[in-house]
Amino acid sequence: MALVPERATGIPDRARLTSVDLITALPDEVYDILCVFSRDNQNKLSSTIDIANLQWYGRWLDRQFKNVPPSIAHSLVSFPQIFQEVAEYAGAGCSLEETATRLLELDLIRSGDYDGRQVARTIVFAILGWQTMLYEPAFQTCPPQQLAIADVLDGHFGQAFMKIKQDQSRVSDCLSDFLLGFGLMLPREDLCISEDPEDCHAFESVAIIHPAEFNVALLKSLAGINVKWIDVMAPHLEFDKATNTLFLFRYPSFCLANISSKETNDGVIYGCAAQSDDNESWASEMEITQLLHEILLSYRLLFGQSKDSRRLFQSMDVFKGEPPEAHDPLLEQLCNSKSVMLPSSCKDREFYRLKRDFPVLRSKIVSLQQQMQNLKPRGWREIWKDKRDSAQWYTFWAVIIFGGSGIILAAIQVVLQAAQLAGH
Repeated sequence: MALVPERATGIPDRARLTSVDLITALPDEVYDILCVFSRDNQNKLSSTIDIANLQWYGRWLDRQFKNVPPSIAHSLVSFPQIFQEVAEYAGAGCSLEETATRLLELDLIRSGDYDGRQVARTIVFAILGWQTMLYEPAFQTCPPQQLAIADVLDGHFGQAFMKIKQDQSRVSDCLSDFLLGFGLMLPREDLCISEDPEDCHAFESVAIIHPAEFNVALLKSLAGINVKWIDVMAPHLEFDKATNTLFLFRYPSFCLANISSKETNDGVIYGCAAQSDDNESWASEMEITQLLHEILLSYRLLFGQSKDSRRLFQSMDVFKGEPPEAHDPLLEQLCNSKSVMLPSSCKDREFYRLKRDFPVLRSKIVSLQQQMQNLKPRGWREIWKDKRDSAQWYTFWAVIIFGGSGIILAAIQVVLQAAQLAGH
């Protein structure tokens, strides 16, 4: 699968290298797709077997590039070089407009019958989405003076995506201010933006979450919540109350690959961090790292630490219709294993303190918890499965078992006495 049109377009051979080639062959003449991660992790990933966890990324990029209209694809002189330039400029915190100007200065965009700057802005916006996996760009869904993201949440608008289109008047702003025009893709810690009074109250009152009382198996059996796996990170753990759908990011190895072991972060996603403290709702670099840790830990909370949830994950066709090499093996490890090796800050716990373990995802988790608390089990089977309050659960069944046994014994005694009297 090629990332650009065939030879008939006149594009050099280098431009036709697939992203699969880039991550598997790592040829010297092009910059491999590991450039989206921090330099510290680039060396670690390319020199160890950890690269196997990212094999899916090259194929995923190929699939994304298929959505690029021919009018744009034909204008790209060298996709690998453009990919590298966007990674370097965006990673350094340059605006979308500054990065587009850089591509034009390097003659990496052919004007042709289309405005070169417009093409440059569009491809930079698209690549930025692919390199951060915060959003999926949408093509030809809006007027030329606008930029749009794909509606991956099936019409739901929430914290991450408050709208899917915006005009290009803010392309010169820093990336955090520009992306805020779509929604709060990278929220700060301990931030509740819900206008629902119940959610706001729960945000302040819910302090601890137990994996035995909060997991996907319970969410599905008690609240009837369905899981939809998505390719973008920003709406991870977002819940659509209208359709009872929970959205989960299906490529956790992307998060792991972006967590640097050093104090400084230079991956592309960190170029989207808030540039100043004036932005009270957008994440800093440290908070982006915290979010990546929390996303990894959330799979353990939702699936890995519950036997029923692990069994439920096995029944899910997360990568339906895709070859094994396009799957993220880390997702299987996180969701279907009793234990897994992760950074120390992502270790399994018997219970989680939201302010300590999930300060960024806290609002989303509390919203789900509130949804469960508002629902009562219906029928004996749901009552048996509902172990959210273990003390209450044991008390209830103890009363049922011993109380029921007492009633049965009393009934037997009455029958025996009646039989005795009848015999006399």
